[in-house]
Amino acid sequence: MKVPPLLAVVAATAATIFAASGAQAQQRSIGGGFRSPPPTHGGGMHGRHRFFVPFVYERQDPVIIQREVVREVPVVVEPPPPPPPPREPYVVGKSYTSLPSGCMKLIEGGASYYLCSGDWYRQVGSGSAVKYKAVAKS
Repeated sequence: MKVPPLLAVVAATAATIFAASGAQAQQRSIGGGFRSPPPTHGGGMHGRHRFFVPFVYERQDPVIIQREVVREVPVVVEPPPPPPPPREPYVVGKSYTSLPSGCMKLIEGGASYYLCSGDWYRQVGSGSAVKYKAVAKS
């Protein structure tokens, strides 16, 4: 036998209580208040009550782990990528459109110089027409 979920039991109980209270509400006197018979054995809340609280026990199926399977997967080691092609040799007086990576900027006498891997470049032009001219600086 499957136990109904808690929400369904609570909803059914609430519907029963509200239906019963609707019938009792029609029997109310004009002066207000509920009609209830006097207690049969002296008063108080020791007699029959007009409500009940359902107790629901939801069974949870136990989780059984039979055994853990561990599979070793070989690690595929990819070879490292090939090194980048060697940079064009440094030529004093030649202009380049971009600088190599890892350059350090130095401003001297209003001109911008860049030191890139031991080679010096001077910025020539501005805006979208920037070029870098290789210079001999010591």
